[in-house]
Amino acid sequence: MKLKKVIFPSFIIALLTLSLYISYQKELKNLPSIFLDVLTKSFQKENTSFYKIDFVDLYIKSLKKNDSHFKINNSLNEDLSQVNKVLYNTEEPLFYIYNTHSSEEYSYTKNDVYNIVPNVKTASYILEEELKKLGISSLVESENTIDILNSKNMAYSMAYEVSRDLLETRRSEYDTITYFVDLHRDSVKREATTTTIDGVSYAKVMFLLGLENPNYQENKKVLTKLNDYLNENYKGLSRGIYEKQGAGVNGVYNQDISPNVILIEVGGVDNTIEEVSNSLKVVANCLYNYLNSLKTTKTE
Repeated sequence: MKLKKVIFPSFIIALLTLSLYISYQKELKNLPSIFLDVLTKSFQKENTSFYKIDFVDLYIKSLKKNDSHFKINNSLNEDLSQVNKVLYNTEEPLFYIYNTHSSEEYSYTKNDVYNIVPNVKTASYILEEELKKLGISSLVESENTIDILNSKNMAYSMAYEVSRDLLETRRSEYDTITYFVDLHRDSVKREATTTTIDGVSYAKVMFLLGLENPNYQENKKVLTKLNDYLNENYKGLSRGIYEKQGAGVNGVYNQDISPNVILIEVGGVDNTIEEVSNSLKVVANCLYNYLNSLKTTKTE
């Protein structure tokens, strides 16, 4: 009787262990190649598949390895590589990329067994890399706004005050920074934030404009040009310019600092990081085109 009490629990534990191992192997095979090395080492070391992995760190490592997983199969504007690119100052940043709501995450259902969570910070590094390919240098904010809020016992609604301080600090440190991109992720569902163009799935893009900024018309001119480019070249990708004011919203979004403060909502809670990456390649092309249009106007 005592032997049965020992054998039965041991048998159940063995079955559970085998089940977890099979599940792990199955999920591992379906996982993007950029994670394989890190996940395998972590699994062997931790002896469990439930651990936290820094998605941003993995993405940066994949870029250094030139991993093919994030080479987007986008047929639109592929001739850009053949154009004589206008090389901007590659030593100092022209763009400052930051996340007022740095905790906003994307879908991770494919990777939830590993607790891999892509977020807007991941998106920032993707945009930085895509701009770099076009000869444009940028700086991604390393500070986490939510961590700062928590450390100072500040309300979530004060996030724009925190990002404003960070923006002003970086602008004083780098006098070459001219454009400020605040990347967000919307909270609406997949149907509203996803589109397919030439067989490629994209996370839709939306520009946000604060009407309580007294100079919002200047910001609107910039956003309108960016939005027009997307509508002309990637029909269906943009959700337009969302104008916000009134009770319960910020209404300014730090856009009073400069006409070049650009707030972009890329995708929503159900979009994958692949879809977001597809869209950010387009956003980079859009920003590149906008800069070139300014140079053309000045020389005419």
